[in-house]
Amino acid sequence: MSSEQKREYPWSHYTLACCRRGPAPPTLYVLYAVQIAVVIVLSYLSVVLLGPLSYSGISLFYFVYPFIIVFTLWWGFWGALAGYIGCVVGAGLMVGLPLLPSIAYALSDLVPFLVMFALYRGVLARLGVDPLMRDLVEREIRGYRARRSAAWFWFILLNGLVLNALSAEIGVGIQYAMGLVPPDAYWFWWIGWFVGDLLAMVILTPILVKGLTSMVERYGLINYGWFT
Repeated sequence: MSSEQKREYPWSHYTLACCRRGPAPPTLYVLYAVQIAVVIVLSYLSVVLLGPLSYSGISLFYFVYPFIIVFTLWWGFWGALAGYIGCVVGAGLMVGLPLLPSIAYALSDLVPFLVMFALYRGVLARLGVDPLMRDLVEREIRGYRARRSAAWFWFILLNGLVLNALSAEIGVGIQYAMGLVPPDAYWFWWIGWFVGDLLAMVILTPILVKGLTSMVERYGLINYGWFT
């Protein structure tokens, strides 16, 4: 990132580096663990409360999805790891899936979020899109006029369509390959997965960003890089 861009954007310290310079606040490590527990519980509830296909870990309103988005934007690798562990345990083992299918299909809640973090901290940050998605709900970020139209465009295109489709393809594709999806029901399950994640993402992500992100940042609890 050029020196001019560093002066222009108030999020230049949020990068794709490994870690922040200097020690991270001890509270941050506690939050890494807490969010994993939260995602496990929410993954389970997303499936058993609103998942008619819950025996295979699929929900028609996967309301944990936006939590994983926000946690990954905050905490990088640890947020994506929470999504993976939450899917293995909460949306897999706890709803009756065997261990191996749970481990395999949970990649659907790991890979897309790692890609998202890399895009938001890399290319999109340089294009003037806030890597914490505050420009979805804020008109100004620390004196910088937010590009709300661009923020929503990339939010829908990348998270709602491209990465959501990747998640559905990985999750349903792996289950199909393992014989957990009936041969004539592949697209029905795929669409259910895609729509369930899309609805939850569009409805809940802006609420979480509006209510929590500025507070978490104010206490210095946002990762500067992938790990701290």
